[in-house]
Order: sequence, then structure tokens, then C-alpha cells
Amino acid sequence: MTLTSIGDLAQTFVMRRQNAALKSRMSQLTLELATGRSADLVRHLGGNMTWLSDIEHQTVVQGGYQTAAREAGITAGAMQSALGRVHELARDLGANAVVAGSTVGSTARNTAAVEARGALEAMIAALNISVAGRPVFAGTDLSTPPLLAGEGLLDAARSATAGAVTAADVASALDVFFGPGGGFETDVYQGNTDDVAAIRLGAGAAVQLSIRADDVALRSVMKNTVMTALADDPGLMLDDAARDTLIGWGAEGLLTQSDALVEIQANLGFAESRIAQAESRISSELSALEIARNTLTSVDPFDTASELEEVQFQLETIYTVTARSSRLNLASFLS
Repeated sequence: MTLTSIGDLAQTFVMRRQNAALKSRMSQLTLELATGRSADLVRHLGGNMTWLSDIEHQTVVQGGYQTAAREAGITAGAMQSALGRVHELARDLGANAVVAGSTVGSTARNTAAVEARGALEAMIAALNISVAGRPVFAGTDLSTPPLLAGEGLLDAARSATAGAVTAADVASALDVFFGPGGGFETDVYQGNTDDVAAIRLGAGAAVQLSIRADDVALRSVMKNTVMTALADDPGLMLDDAARDTLIGWGAEGLLTQSDALVEIQANLGFAESRIAQAESRISSELSALEIARNTLTSVDPFDTASELEEVQFQLETIYTVTARSSRLNLASFLS
């Protein structure tokens, strides 16, 4: 009979290799037992990574849609708040101007004009709002506030109405100024006239937040606010009756324009609802993808614990054999 054996050095290398392999496997099993997921997905899935890759891809895509939906929700909320502020200012100014127009004397007229100038400044500030550094009412312009701030709009309107001697002259000049190709478009509105692109929310859904500060309804509100603000302007050669007429026309325009503002807000509210629905859908899809990923990558804790115990036993056996081998000597071998 031929006996096959290996030398001491070769045996040492074999023992070291087995020891290293068992230690590596024990580390993997310990990690899997702690996380509940396989540490070696290729081995766990038998080399078929197609489903897992698709899940990871869909997770990234849905995550992008989720970010877009959140940003759209923030932008829409800011726009709704700004439009609500403009609506509130127009409503209150219109109501107060009605009272001023029916009151004899310059005090009430001057009070209404001062309130109109303050309201105009607040409206411009609301429409110049930015979200994450981007003005939301400036169309595709990502850096410039859509309207001249401060007294810019009122100064441009004063220039447009210079020389007017009747209330009708002022109203006509303001119609031209705020109309197509007028001074409002050329000198006051600084945004872009192109609408922003629709925001895609996945599953074929998209929402477009394309309200601009040069919208017809917003122009009308600003025109009637300016008309009221100019009622006491010393640069206009108007008598008291004409000034009172401007107050009355401005009040009427502000109150009748309320429906147009409500319509804009309602359309924006519909967009907000679609965004909220998209966020809910995306969240559900991400949860489903997470469940599917966990199903593919999870390990049975009982099987893992059993295998870990077996590896530990094998490692202890190697240590025991190694310890006994290290105590061998010629006297012990001959005895």
C-alpha cells in the first residue's frame, strides 16, 4: 500500500488557508445576522442579478421623481401664498377705496392713495418671491426678479400719464401702459415671456407652474392699484372731481378683478392637488420597491445562525488540532 502525506510546511499552509476562509465566512455570517441581508448577493442570488438591478434602477428613477415632486410642491405653495397675498391686498384696498370715493374731502382720498402705494409695493414684493434662489413668477428667467422693485412701477406709470388733464386721460394712458407692447412690458416686467417646462412626476403625470407676473389678471390688479395711488399725485393736473373718479374706478376694478385672481388660484390649487397625489403614489412605489429588494436580499436568520454556529465549531476544531500539533515532539512520538 502506498501512503500519501504532505510535509509540515505544506500542512501549515493548508491550515492557515482553512483558518482564513472560516474567519471570512464567519464575518460574513455575523454581518448577515446583524443586518438581515446577504453579504454576498451574487452567491445569494445564484448569479442572477437582473431583478435586483431593475429594482435598483427603478428606485433611482422614482427617487428623482420624488425630489421633483417635493420641489414642485414647495414652488406651488410659495406661488399660492404670493397670489393669496396679492388677492388680499387688492380686496382690502378696493373695499377701502369705495369708502374713500364716497367721502367728500381730500383727506379720505389721500389716505386711499397712500394705502394704494403701500399695497402696490407689497404686491411687487410678493410677486418677486424666489424659491431656492429662483424667482417663481419670471417664466424661464432663473435669476432676475420679474418686476421693478420699490417705486419703479409707479415712476414708470407717472411718466406714462404725464400731461393727462382728465380722469379718462389717466385711465386711457394706463390701459396703453399695461397693454400689449406698453411700458409695463418694456420697462417694468424683467422676466422671460416663455413658460417654464412641465415638471414630470412619473407614470405619465406632469404639472406646469407657468404663472408669470405679466399675467393679464395680475396686470389688471396692478393697473387699478396704480390708478388709486395716482389719485393724489401732484404731477397730474386734475381737479378734485377727477381725482375722486380715479379712486372710484380703481376701487371698482380691484373688486371686479377678484374673480380672475380666484380662477388663477383655483388652477394652481388643482396643480397642488396633482402634486400631492403624485407624491403619495411615488412614496407607495418606493415602499413596494424596498419590500421587493428586501425579499431578494434577505437571509433566513435561523439558517444563518445555524451556519454561523457550524463555522465557529469548525474554527474551534482547527485551533484545537493546531494546539495539539504544536506540542508534538520525538519523545512523545516514541513513547
